Amino acid sequence: MVHGSAQGSQVGGDHHFSAQKALADRGWQVIVPDRPGHGRSPDPGRPDDAEADAEWVVELLGDGAHLVGHSFGGCVALAAAARCPSAVYSLTLIEPGMQKLAISHPAVKRLVLKMVMAIVFSMSAAARAKRFAKLVGIPDAIRGGSTSGELKQMGRGIARLKVPSKEILQRELSDIQRANIPLLVVTGGWSPAFEATADAVAAAGNGRRLVIKAEHHFPQLVSDEFNRVLAEFMQQSDAERTAGLLDK
Repeated sequence: MVHGSAQGSQVGGDHHFSAQKALADRGWQVIVPDRPGHGRSPDPGRPDDAEADAEWVVELLGDGAHLVGHSFGGCVALAAAARCPSAVYSLTLIEPGMQKLAISHPAVKRLVLKMVMAIVFSMSAAARAKRFAKLVGIPDAIRGGSTSGELKQMGRGIARLKVPSKEILQRELSDIQRANIPLLVVTGGWSPAFEATADAVAAAGNGRRLVIKAEHHFPQLVSDEFNRVLAEFMQQSDAERTAGLLDK
């Protein structure tokens, strides 16, 4: 499970996916690392970069696993799946930060403009982190920034963030579609911009769409519904993969 957020945050993946601990009780091996420069992972000496982080995720996949990515972590997970499709049993994206795919949609265009204004016109790095978190619906308890120093680091991380281009996202979604990787795209229904983005992602990757009602950017945390849906999706993907291997 690959989390989002900005470099400099001391909040790791275990907080972003805290409700998914229940999946381990149901027999799944759940791996929730801290991305480079986040939580307990050291600063990699570079900005948040989906393509660079994807190399790190591919190493964690080993012989194969189901892959989940949230927010910017969705960009990372997609890049990893496109890079090593044989090791990805299924791909689940939660409110992926792929607005460039749907930039022509009015709600997405408004959100992206507000993001740019927050990055460029904030009075300080700490103010940038707070404005950005509010725009994308990150609850204070998960945002990070318990100290002014941490907020400054996060604000600087946001300003340096390397977001994949529309062309890269389209190519990677085409790659996973050709590889027949089952795709599930989940949102919380709270933001028209994230809904439109997820619709575009699911359409480009021939994926399934699901809304789990939430008042913020973390539908995986509001109830056990996400866990139930994800477990069913992974089990179905496993069954289809096994049937395909038997046919060969």
